Amino acid sequence: MYEAHFGFTDKPFKLSPDPRFFFASPHHEKALSYLQYGLSLEEGFIVVSGPIGTGKTILVHRLMSSLDESVTAVQIATTRLSPDELVKLVAAKFSVPTEGLSKADILKRFEQHLYGLRQQGRRAVLLVDEAQNLPPETIEELRMLSNFQFNDKPLLQSFLLGQEELKGIIRLPEMEQLRQRIIASCHLQPLTADQVKSYMLHRLQCVNWRGNPTLSDGVFEAITRYTKGVPRKINILADRIFLYACMEGLTAINTINVEHVIAEMSEELPGEAPRSKSSANLNGDTATIQPDTSRGYSTSYKNHFDADRQPETTHAFQALNDIEKVLDNVIERKIATIRKLDQLLINKRKMLLQSGEEGIDDELILNEDYPSGLREKYWVRKLMESSD
Repeated sequence: MYEAHFGFTDKPFKLSPDPRFFFASPHHEKALSYLQYGLSLEEGFIVVSGPIGTGKTILVHRLMSSLDESVTAVQIATTRLSPDELVKLVAAKFSVPTEGLSKADILKRFEQHLYGLRQQGRRAVLLVDEAQNLPPETIEELRMLSNFQFNDKPLLQSFLLGQEELKGIIRLPEMEQLRQRIIASCHLQPLTADQVKSYMLHRLQCVNWRGNPTLSDGVFEAITRYTKGVPRKINILADRIFLYACMEGLTAINTINVEHVIAEMSEELPGEAPRSKSSANLNGDTATIQPDTSRGYSTSYKNHFDADRQPETTHAFQALNDIEKVLDNVIERKIATIRKLDQLLINKRKMLLQSGEEGIDDELILNEDYPSGLREKYWVRKLMESSD
């Protein structure tokens, strides 16, 4: 939506990993260099770790986009797999049949497949994402797969990418043989304040941003404080900020706008929200939960409810209140979005009329003849009321 409004060629802060948007911070550039170095050696393990959302997956996509036809690379995102399950998954990813076969037969066919690739002048690379989910014995199975060799060169090379827990697994005593085969490792870090600004400007430039909307320096500082420099969080927040700017018709984004969006997101996500009145106060006392009488609760019902309810019921009542507020907020935002879309359509029709475009009926410009089935919807009634 907002990318068309601002003239972008694509969404600059989408969550899906796209190698075109890869930002080479010092840590990410170092990690990419290690991956490329490992590929050039054609042996050993490369390990890349980092906190959630720091860009490990887009790093893998950037690497895979640079590979030529001589490399057959597959990527798996793991859950808690047993060694046997891992062997089946890896073989299947390389298009080796596994149905009804024993582990020994799968391994034999997999080795033959890798040998066939090498005879064609190609080599196999396995990229294991979320490797921290694998039990130690399954990671050990990965090491065993690296024992397939031809002319003293391994037929399969593996790259392990995972969260910080992966480092602890690799340090286990039983992982000694794996550690001896790790030729390089690095740990990604969140972005610094300066890097956050460069990161955002880089992604905006990738979509042909020409300074509309403008961004004050305070915007980058506020985003850094809220996201702690984690790229995934930056993408989520920045995406909402640009959507807000589009809906409000802004040509400049400042710190106040960012704080407004952060407050909205905090209300939507209970884990991010400030402590409510139902939480313990500064003196350690528990505040009384007040039913919202504006939503139809009578005083007599409230008194009866307060006298009889148990703590579990109190919590359930508060949870329902919180859910209702979140849903109301979502509905209001949907209404605002639809209003904006209606206005854009009206403006477009007016432009077509002014340019003499044929086939445009000016009676359609302000047409509010909603289908009868929609008239009963709460948000449609709100829209119709607002236009009266």
